[in-house]
Amino acid sequence: MSLLEIYLKDLSWPDKKKYLFATGREWWNLAQIQITNIDEGFTIYTDAYKYAADTLVEYAKRDKTSINFLIFPILFLYRHYIELALKQLIYTASKYLDNTQYSFNSHDLISLWETTKELILKLVNVIDDFNIPKNELIAVENQIKQFDSLDRSSMTFRYPIDKNGNVFKNLSDYINIENVRQIMDGLFSWFYGLVCFIDEYQELKKQL
Repeated sequence: MSLLEIYLKDLSWPDKKKYLFATGREWWNLAQIQITNIDEGFTIYTDAYKYAADTLVEYAKRDKTSINFLIFPILFLYRHYIELALKQLIYTASKYLDNTQYSFNSHDLISLWETTKELILKLVNVIDDFNIPKNELIAVENQIKQFDSLDRSSMTFRYPIDKNGNVFKNLSDYINIENVRQIMDGLFSWFYGLVCFIDEYQELKKQL
């Protein structure tokens, strides 16, 4: 048997008899895909995309050979986390305000952030001890705008070309992935804390 035949023998290959989403008997390999309600769904999805990006960052920091291609899924996962976090906050705030007119039909981070800010200001007016320092809003907005400047349509880190077949040219030459992770940790703390705060008031509202 030649070296090529030995190599090919050990490769995985498409098999028409195999079912992609099989369960199997190894319980430690089984993942549960089940969402019972919107609140749980947003929590799972936002946490999962952030955690997946963090995991890739840690791997890339250990294996320096992978950093230049893992940067693309890392930034896509972080961007999608921001989009999910904004939509979760829009949903949570809208629910408290009894507003059913919210829309998630956008990948535009700036548009989602403007809606989020509008809802936050409404919450400030109806909840006595609810207050967001202006410098926090400025910091969050600044970081969202920085991400948006690289990827306005959630396409840049998913595909090497845009819809017109052109290579994306607005990328930075070098990006410090640990710095990105730390900034994303700050956004995670801010978004998560705000959602938890509103949820607590939602529970109090039910008791009145």
